[in-house]
Amino acid sequence: MISDISNKYSKYKVMILGAGLGVRLSSITNGNLPKVMVPIEDKRPLLEHTITLLRDQGFRDFIINLHYLPEKITSHFSDGSSLGVNITYSDETDRLLNTAGAIKKVESHLSDTFLLLYGDMVHFLDFRPILKFHEDLNSTLTPILKKSDHPQNVDLAEINPINYQILKWHSRPHQIYELENNLFTNSGLYIVSKKVLDSIPSNKPKSLDAEIIPSLISSGHKLHGYPSPDDILDIGSPDRYEIAKSWYMEQISKKKSSRQS
Repeated sequence: MISDISNKYSKYKVMILGAGLGVRLSSITNGNLPKVMVPIEDKRPLLEHTITLLRDQGFRDFIINLHYLPEKITSHFSDGSSLGVNITYSDETDRLLNTAGAIKKVESHLSDTFLLLYGDMVHFLDFRPILKFHEDLNSTLTPILKKSDHPQNVDLAEINPINYQILKWHSRPHQIYELENNLFTNSGLYIVSKKVLDSIPSNKPKSLDAEIIPSLISSGHKLHGYPSPDDILDIGSPDRYEIAKSWYMEQISKKKSSRQS
């Protein structure tokens, strides 16, 4: 049942990056599924969980970029009406445009502020307070940040602990193996102001994390990090996928118990 939440958030578009090949998950996908379509609960794909999670927070319009086995996604979701949402697709089957190039391609479809999500992340985040954080600070871009035991594997944000402004962005590869108090890992989830797209060339593969974010910081744009205490898991390898599935089912069980009590 679709939640009867105010349409306050329906003006915000949600871009989900679904074009990943998922090479490291080949033992799970068997070459028959895009990474975002791996099952997270019985036969329910991860991408469906992400869409319905955001739908129940009031978001209604989704854009998904496609590359590998795009028909697996389009045949499952079609226009999104079966889930009570609207889905637009961006075809990258001929050429992957990377994260920044992907959002630049759909520039005309995006709202002035939009959500950008890597589709291979498992979480139960509420994006509404994060949107307020982003807009209250008039931020150009707000990555959702977290702590991690393996910071060397991800991009890092160094923030001012008073106003949360990002002072420095450490793109991979780097030599940081421990997180100090003002260092956080990038989760792959963002709130983005559309003016970011002015810094992205058209029709060129560009990385948001490695190229655009450092350029924005060096040119004086105000970027703010949102440190989240919530768990955000990726499914980048078979081991991580199994951990994420187990964690997901634990969260579902807790939510059911909470509703019954």
